[in-house]
Amino acid sequence: MNRSLFLFAALVGGLAAGAASAALTDPGQIMNEAYIQLVQGDQSLDAGRLDEALGLYEEARQFYGRLSEEFPGYEPKIIQYRKTYCDNQIADIQRRRAAAAAEAPATASSEPSSVVPPVAPELAPMTPAPRPAEPARSAEIDFLKSRIASLEAELADVDALEEELNALAADRDDLSAQLAEANRQLATRSLGAQEELQALRSQLAERDGRIESLQAEVDSTRDLNAALNDMEARVNELRADKARLEEEIKTLDLELDDAEIRADQAEFRAEQLENQLAAARMQAADAAEQLHADRPLPPVAEPVEPGPSESPDVAGPSAQTTAQPVTEPVPEPEPEAESASASVPPRPIPDGMLASDFIRELLQAGENEAALATVQNARRAARDDMTLALIEGIALIRLQRYNESAALLIEIAKRNPRNAEVHATLGAAMMGAGFYDEARDMLEKAVRLDKNLPECHYNLAQLYAFIEPVSLRKARRHYRNALDLGVAPDPQLDAVLK
Repeated sequence: MNRSLFLFAALVGGLAAGAASAALTDPGQIMNEAYIQLVQGDQSLDAGRLDEALGLYEEARQFYGRLSEEFPGYEPKIIQYRKTYCDNQIADIQRRRAAAAAEAPATASSEPSSVVPPVAPELAPMTPAPRPAEPARSAEIDFLKSRIASLEAELADVDALEEELNALAADRDDLSAQLAEANRQLATRSLGAQEELQALRSQLAERDGRIESLQAEVDSTRDLNAALNDMEARVNELRADKARLEEEIKTLDLELDDAEIRADQAEFRAEQLENQLAAARMQAADAAEQLHADRPLPPVAEPVEPGPSESPDVAGPSAQTTAQPVTEPVPEPEPEAESASASVPPRPIPDGMLASDFIRELLQAGENEAALATVQNARRAARDDMTLALIEGIALIRLQRYNESAALLIEIAKRNPRNAEVHATLGAAMMGAGFYDEARDMLEKAVRLDKNLPECHYNLAQLYAFIEPVSLRKARRHYRNALDLGVAPDPQLDAVLK
């Protein structure tokens, strides 16, 4: 019972405090504001401030009239009851004012004592405002009881979320302990394996020395056939031992790789649980905030597709450019398809200099159109030169012709599935064209093939920081790798990832 009274008091207080600042665009907000005016009107009437009470009742009456017109299906019984109540109070105040106005001339006049004062007309007896029917009052009580029940349900939800949060925290602690134990075991095994590997290598070096010594002894004692046969047998035995030791080294290397994979899996699982814990905390905070504000939880906003102003900067393998997303798909090129010609004539390649080196110098000098024209001219004589094709894709990215670059590089990537630079360049082109999911896949594949691609890490940091699905943890990791590899700091990423 005490909890119900507390909820009722919180409901009334929340209605009075929250509606003062909220915009009156919701029927619940209008209802709250009208009720505040009605209560204040009762207080002013009790204090004898008739004009102030009249204004408050009329304002409350306007709110209820607006609810009846704009939201006819919203609590019609309660609204009709309060409208009638306001009308009765307004009529009562007007009667009181009329009575006061009629008494004022009689009391203010100062006629001579010989003149009989006129008799004032008899006033109608003051009657209290008729009370509304009991069913309407019951409807209001039912409304308040339903709100109290809603608040109790929200409190139960908060309690459930807190229990779930505690369970997730316990799971996280357990997994953290498991991860620490796994790291300790991994460190112990790695140290022991390194020591054993070093000992085996020492034995291998020692036996190699013995083999060389025996070989020298064979060369110096050719006339001793029996001894030579014994020496050859020993050499064969040592070679077999060497092969066995090499196999043991390979086995140890495989065990080390397997241990690293298990450690990565444990770290990934811990990251997933941390994300779940953060999500649960956010839900609990939202529920507590909504309970305090006495309104239902807001719906989760659907993610908005980024427009041209939201596109991150795209860094190609040699420079960073600005991505401008497009809505048309990346075309699948024909095997002999060529990019559109450049707007300037090709440059002659100096004698004794490779075409690829000369075109790279043009790109470094910022002469992108000349570089594109020159590489297209050079490729006419070397269609299968992957280096020239890759340079043409970079030149197209520099000129923000992302679709053409992607169409050119798709076929090259199919023919070179293990080339990290080709996939990094294709990922930059797709990112500039606005195909963020495909760009993310290509850039991740390039990083798996070669971890030392600074622009590739930079592009992945932008995708994870600004493009859904956002992962600030991955963005920070790739941005840190890009900085370590020499990429200049980006103030926008610094602000988001700090």
